[in-house]
Amino acid sequence: MSALQQAEAVGVYGDASGGVIVTIQWEGIDKFSRFLHETPGVVLKDVEAALFQEGENIMGVSVKDTPVDLGPLAASAHVKPPITRRNTIVTLAYGTDYAVFVHEILTAKHTVGKAKFLEGAMKDAARGFGGRLKKRVLDRIGRRL
Repeated sequence: MSALQQAEAVGVYGDASGGVIVTIQWEGIDKFSRFLHETPGVVLKDVEAALFQEGENIMGVSVKDTPVDLGPLAASAHVKPPITRRNTIVTLAYGTDYAVFVHEILTAKHTVGKAKFLEGAMKDAARGFGGRLKKRVLDRIGRRL
Protein backbone atom coordinates (compact mmCIF):
# COMPACT_ATOMS: atom_id res chain seq x y z
CA MET A 1 0.00 0.00 0.00
CA SER A 2 1.32 3.43 -0.91
CA ALA A 3 2.21 5.66 2.02
CA LEU A 4 -0.37 8.16 0.81
CA GLN A 5 -3.17 5.61 0.92
CA GLN A 6 -2.74 5.14 4.67
CA ALA A 7 -4.27 7.74 7.00
CA GLU A 8 -2.40 7.92 10.29
CA ALA A 9 -5.00 9.91 12.19
CA VAL A 10 -8.38 11.44 11.46
CA GLY A 11 -9.89 14.11 13.65
CA VAL A 12 -13.36 15.69 13.54
CA TYR A 13 -13.93 18.87 15.53
CA GLY A 14 -16.66 21.41 15.90
CA ASP A 15 -15.65 25.05 15.50
CA ALA A 16 -17.05 28.18 17.23
CA SER A 17 -19.48 28.91 14.40
CA GLY A 18 -21.10 25.46 14.54
CA GLY A 19 -19.18 24.15 11.54
CA VAL A 20 -17.13 20.98 11.35
CA ILE A 21 -13.37 20.73 10.86
CA VAL A 22 -11.96 17.46 9.61
CA THR A 23 -8.23 16.85 9.85
CA ILE A 24 -6.33 13.96 8.32
CA GLN A 25 -2.72 13.22 9.05
CA TRP A 26 -1.17 11.14 6.27
CA GLU A 27 1.58 8.66 6.84
CA GLY A 28 4.52 9.58 4.59
CA ILE A 29 3.52 13.21 3.94
CA ASP A 30 7.18 14.31 4.18
CA LYS A 31 8.09 11.85 1.44
CA PHE A 32 5.21 13.08 -0.68
CA SER A 33 6.21 16.71 -0.12
CA ARG A 34 9.75 15.92 -1.31
CA PHE A 35 8.27 14.10 -4.30
CA LEU A 36 6.21 17.16 -5.28
CA HIS A 37 9.23 19.43 -4.91
CA GLU A 38 11.38 17.16 -7.09
CA THR A 39 8.65 16.26 -9.59
CA PRO A 40 9.54 18.44 -12.61
CA GLY A 41 13.07 17.05 -12.95
CA VAL A 42 12.12 13.56 -11.91
CA VAL A 43 9.20 13.32 -14.34
CA LEU A 44 11.47 14.47 -17.18
CA LYS A 45 13.82 11.59 -16.30
CA ASP A 46 10.81 9.24 -16.26
CA VAL A 47 9.77 10.43 -19.72
CA GLU A 48 13.33 10.02 -21.00
CA ALA A 49 13.51 6.49 -19.61
CA ALA A 50 10.12 5.59 -21.12
CA LEU A 51 11.13 6.97 -24.53
CA PHE A 52 14.40 5.06 -24.41
CA GLN A 53 12.57 1.83 -23.54
CA GLU A 54 10.15 2.40 -26.39
CA GLY A 55 13.13 2.94 -28.71
CA GLU A 56 14.71 -0.30 -27.51
CA ASN A 57 11.45 -2.17 -28.17
CA ILE A 58 11.10 -0.66 -31.65
CA MET A 59 14.68 -1.56 -32.49
CA GLY A 60 14.08 -5.12 -31.28
CA VAL A 61 11.23 -5.47 -33.76
CA SER A 62 13.24 -3.79 -36.51
CA VAL A 63 16.23 -6.12 -36.10
CA LYS A 64 13.94 -9.12 -36.70
CA ASP A 65 13.07 -7.65 -40.12
CA THR A 66 16.65 -6.69 -41.00
CA PRO A 67 18.11 -8.58 -43.97
CA VAL A 68 20.76 -10.64 -42.18
CA ASP A 69 22.12 -11.97 -45.44
CA LEU A 70 23.94 -8.62 -45.85
CA GLY A 71 26.61 -8.92 -43.17
CA PRO A 72 26.76 -6.99 -39.90
CA LEU A 73 23.73 -4.77 -40.51
CA ALA A 74 21.56 -6.23 -37.72
CA ALA A 75 24.46 -6.19 -35.26
CA SER A 76 24.98 -2.46 -35.88
CA ALA A 77 21.49 -1.57 -34.55
CA HIS A 78 21.57 0.79 -31.60
CA VAL A 79 19.46 3.24 -29.60
CA LYS A 80 21.21 6.35 -28.33
CA PRO A 81 20.35 7.56 -24.82
CA PRO A 82 17.94 10.49 -24.61
CA ILE A 83 19.16 14.03 -25.18
CA THR A 84 16.94 16.76 -23.76
CA ARG A 85 17.21 20.40 -24.65
CA ARG A 86 13.92 21.95 -25.76
CA ASN A 87 12.67 18.52 -26.79
CA THR A 88 13.67 15.02 -25.78
CA ILE A 89 15.25 13.04 -28.60
CA VAL A 90 15.95 9.32 -28.71
CA THR A 91 17.80 8.22 -31.83
CA LEU A 92 17.40 4.77 -33.37
CA ALA A 93 20.03 3.91 -35.96
CA TYR A 94 21.97 1.28 -37.85
CA GLY A 95 25.70 1.86 -38.05
CA THR A 96 26.74 0.61 -41.46
CA ASP A 97 27.49 2.58 -44.61
CA TYR A 98 24.92 0.58 -46.55
CA ALA A 99 21.99 0.61 -44.07
CA VAL A 100 20.13 3.38 -45.91
CA PHE A 101 20.45 1.62 -49.26
CA VAL A 102 19.20 -1.71 -47.90
CA HIS A 103 16.35 0.07 -46.11
CA GLU A 104 15.21 1.99 -49.18
CA ILE A 105 15.58 -0.49 -52.06
CA LEU A 106 12.13 -2.03 -52.30
CA THR A 107 12.92 -4.29 -55.27
CA ALA A 108 15.75 -6.20 -53.56
CA LYS A 109 15.08 -9.86 -52.83
CA HIS A 110 16.28 -11.02 -49.42
CA THR A 111 16.24 -14.55 -48.04
CA VAL A 112 15.57 -13.07 -44.59
CA GLY A 113 14.05 -9.72 -43.65
CA LYS A 114 12.81 -6.93 -45.85
CA ALA A 115 13.29 -3.33 -46.93
CA LYS A 116 11.87 -0.57 -44.68
CA PHE A 117 12.80 -2.65 -41.62
CA LEU A 118 13.10 0.36 -39.30
CA GLU A 119 10.30 2.41 -40.82
CA GLY A 120 7.89 -0.51 -40.56
CA ALA A 121 8.73 -1.06 -36.89
CA MET A 122 8.24 2.67 -36.22
CA LYS A 123 4.85 2.70 -37.95
CA ASP A 124 3.72 -0.36 -36.01
CA ALA A 125 4.87 1.24 -32.74
CA ALA A 126 2.97 4.45 -33.51
CA ARG A 127 -0.28 2.64 -32.73
CA GLY A 128 -0.73 2.94 -28.98
CA PHE A 129 2.53 4.85 -28.46
CA GLY A 130 1.01 7.58 -26.29
CA GLY A 131 -0.78 5.10 -24.06
CA ARG A 132 2.34 2.96 -23.57
CA LEU A 133 4.44 6.02 -22.81
CA LYS A 134 1.90 7.33 -20.30
CA LYS A 135 1.68 3.93 -18.58
CA ARG A 136 5.47 3.65 -18.29
CA VAL A 137 5.80 7.15 -16.83
CA LEU A 138 2.94 6.66 -14.37
CA ASP A 139 4.32 3.27 -13.31
CA ARG A 140 7.70 4.85 -12.56
CA ILE A 141 6.06 7.68 -10.60
CA GLY A 142 3.88 5.21 -8.69
CA ARG A 143 6.92 3.21 -7.58
CA ARG A 144 8.29 6.31 -5.81
CA LEU A 145 5.09 7.13 -3.91
